[in-house]
This record gives sequence, C-alpha cells and structure tokens, in this order.
Amino acid sequence: MAIDRGTVSWGRAGLLAALFTLAFWQWHAPVFYPLRILVTLFHELGHGAAAILTGGSIDRITVDAMAGGLCFTRGGWRWVILPAGYLGSMVAGCGILLLACRTRYDRFVSMALGGVLILACLVFVRSWVGFLFGTGMGAALAAAGRWLNEDANDFILCFIGSTSCLYAVIDIRNLMQAGGGRNDAAMFSRELIPLPPLVWALLWGALAVAALAATLRFALRRDPGRRP
Repeated sequence: MAIDRGTVSWGRAGLLAALFTLAFWQWHAPVFYPLRILVTLFHELGHGAAAILTGGSIDRITVDAMAGGLCFTRGGWRWVILPAGYLGSMVAGCGILLLACRTRYDRFVSMALGGVLILACLVFVRSWVGFLFGTGMGAALAAAGRWLNEDANDFILCFIGSTSCLYAVIDIRNLMQAGGGRNDAAMFSRELIPLPPLVWALLWGALAVAALAATLRFALRRDPGRRP
C-alpha cells in the first residue's frame, strides 16, 4: 500500500539519507573507525547467530585493526551461515531503525544495545581490537542512554541502524575494488553454488536495500506522538 505523502517524516528521511551518504563516501575516514568496528562485530555476530540457530555453535570471533573480522563456528548449515554476516547486519540495522523511529524508548534501547554488545564481547570476542572497541562502544551506548536525551539517542541509533543495514552495500564497493578475494561471497561460491562471487555480493546487497526500503516505509510514517 502506498504511503500518503503527508504522513511521511521527510526531515528524518533526509537525515538518514545524508548520514548514510556521508558514511558510504567517507567510510575509511578516521572518524568512522569505531563505527566500522561496530558493524564488523554485527556482521560476525550474524554468522554466529546463524550457526546457533541451525544447530551449531560459536567458537570465537576476532576483529583486527583493519576492521576485518572472522567468526569461527562449529556445525550448523553453511548455506545459512555464510550469507548471515551481510543479512545479519541488515536485520540488526532494520531492528535498530524500527525501535528508534517507532518507539519512545530511545534511551532504553541504547542502554540495552550497549549491554548486549558488552556481553557478546565478553563471551565470544577473542581479539584485543574487537574486545576493546566492542566493549568501549557498548559502554558508550549505555552511557548515552543513561545521560543523553531522547533526541540524541534517536540520532545515534538511526545512524548505527542505517549504516549496519547497508553494510553489505559498502562491502560490495570494497569487493569490486579488491577484485574478489577471501570473503563470504567467495566462500559461498567456492563451497556451495559456483556463481561469480560478485553475483552473490550484489544479491545480498540488493536484499539489504530492499529490506531497508521496506523498513523505512513503516519507520518513517509520521506519528503525532513522535518528533517530526
């Protein structure tokens, strides 16, 4: 069903578009380094969650100083685990956006997300970069929820959510620049269905874009009880 133009929060839509455009073009700038580590953790946790949901387990997660990550799993279904990094980032991003845009509990969401991130790092992350930045970002989110107002937390959550959801799109650019290599798409092609890795990366990126579009159709409806 089409959205009536008068019910859309165009200010929020413009803000999200500007934030993601900035992140997309300046992804390797130092100011985005903590965010790169964060969404890499989301990506690796997506692999781990898929392993657990398909009967496997997480052995450990590592994130290096270049924001590259690995999730070592045991058991589970590889055809679900391999794309779950991209798709897990997408699901996490969409969930964060919906909570930020459609509830009045931004501060609580920030604190809860920070607590979950700290717990995940304590249990699964076994590299000093991932652990320090992961727990640091978790503490920062918890502090933001505790001491900043709803508007500030809404901005933070929308930025994290939109960037996480489209992490697959950012990785497509990196994949094209690198010409392939060892990544989820290449492993999926090598281990399961031998299409070119770029095909899988483009497919997963398209799913991320479609999911974000569907999320925004609901998240950007203007609610008289919310901010414009």
